[in-house]
Amino acid sequence: MRVFSRPVPLLTAAIGVIGANSLVLPPIAPAVAADLTTEVATILRAAAAYGAGTALSALLLAPRADVVGSDRVLRNASLLLILALVLSALAPNGYVLMLGQALAGLCAGVALPSIYSLAAQVAPTGQEKKTISRVLTGWTLSLIGGVTLSAVIADQLGWRAVYGLMAGLTIVIWLCLRLCDMRAEKLSSRPTSPFTALRVPGIVRGLFSNAMLMLAFNGAYIFMGAHVVENMQLSTSATGVITLLYGLGFALAVAFNRYLEMMTLRRLGLFAFSGLSVTYLLMDHLSMSFALLLPISVVWGVFQHFALNLVVDRLTSLDPAQRGAIMGLNSAVTYLTVMSGAILYRLPYEYGGLALCLAFSALFAAIAAVEAYWPQRLKTYSAAE
Repeated sequence: MRVFSRPVPLLTAAIGVIGANSLVLPPIAPAVAADLTTEVATILRAAAAYGAGTALSALLLAPRADVVGSDRVLRNASLLLILALVLSALAPNGYVLMLGQALAGLCAGVALPSIYSLAAQVAPTGQEKKTISRVLTGWTLSLIGGVTLSAVIADQLGWRAVYGLMAGLTIVIWLCLRLCDMRAEKLSSRPTSPFTALRVPGIVRGLFSNAMLMLAFNGAYIFMGAHVVENMQLSTSATGVITLLYGLGFALAVAFNRYLEMMTLRRLGLFAFSGLSVTYLLMDHLSMSFALLLPISVVWGVFQHFALNLVVDRLTSLDPAQRGAIMGLNSAVTYLTVMSGAILYRLPYEYGGLALCLAFSALFAAIAAVEAYWPQRLKTYSAAE
């Protein structure tokens, strides 16, 4: 029996829970490493395993949503995520934690593309962009209610309680999904694939834009917790405060969406990514001042929302019949940057600390700004024209 008929708030909550797991480990990594008597770098490999699992799943499994229905795929992925979170909570060592996070990544790789696809499907005609923006605020829930609260819980109750809480919340989401009438359509009669989606005009540049955006973010975010604890000599909760303010900025950005809709795609991309690049440079300069990092984190969240909303809107409007495959590619790129951010940024962090990581992030955001304003016409559909 279906008792819910308004799916958008539920999709927003689903992103909040799934997103919290994808973001929570780096800030609490020092606490996890101490409990498991290993190095922070070893724990961050679990974040890399999560990224690898998500990327693999997004490439191979997400296109199935176009055939069987995104709502069904989301329910099944949520059920399996419960198992992954329980395994993570009970992990006796770093290797089991990696296994749990790799399994969680496989779930996220199909769940997130399904959520983005459902957001476009359930939106009223002409309100697709606004609906996608509302669903994306789920990342704010994951940052404020998930990551920030998790940092406090890790300090007070231990890191295992964090994963136990997320498992409980995922159970609630799964039950609500079973009771919600998404009215989702099957977009295709046969499975698409990443290879067919790669032939869609505009897809390569759209994915490149997302790669630059998320590599810049993950390189800075993954090592922020280690920087605050190891170099600033502050607690895990202090990292949670930075995440909280970033999330508040991400949420506040929604108020400006109606003004950004009046900008062309090229100008919006230039504005969003240039703003991100300047923000990373400011954070680079102020990386040893916790008090000054806090207000800059709000600005970071604002411009990250602008850029992410642009990327998702740009990709979901390319080819509705292959939306599952396209968003699967998008998630694959996103979480490959999680894996590469944990690996590629490790050397800059060891040699130059967070400041050098932020310098690289500023460079990647600047490259994305150049791509966005490149004069070649972007061949896209409707909302991205």
